[in-house]
Amino acid sequence: VLGHTGEPNVMANIAIVDMTYKFTSTKALRWELQGLWTKEDKQEWAALLLEYTISPHWFFSVADQYNYGNDIEANRLHYYTGSFGYTYKTTRVAVTYGRQREGVVCVGGVCRQVPASNGFSITLSSNF
Repeated sequence: VLGHTGEPNVMANIAIVDMTYKFTSTKALRWELQGLWTKEDKQEWAALLLEYTISPHWFFSVADQYNYGNDIEANRLHYYTGSFGYTYKTTRVAVTYGRQREGVVCVGGVCRQVPASNGFSITLSSNF
């Protein structure tokens, strides 16, 4: 993915379930469950996200990524995050607190390398 020469490819199996339950026309709960199984890199991962939407604009979410299959037991870490935000037309702002693992993060087909971090972040995205 990063285009580094000399590094082996990571062969992985990935499964994702993403579902939304609408309570009313303005309230919904979305949940996402992910699994990644590989023998290379950091081995097996599981992720869970719960996102609650109030009105068409406000949302709250909690998530956990867990490296349960790492061969090194001390590296079997949880990466918890919580966030809330506001969406207006095609613009979204979110405030997040938690732990971010180092690696490639892809959102909406756009991928970027991110460093490991812990703390608050503010994200602003807009489509035009």
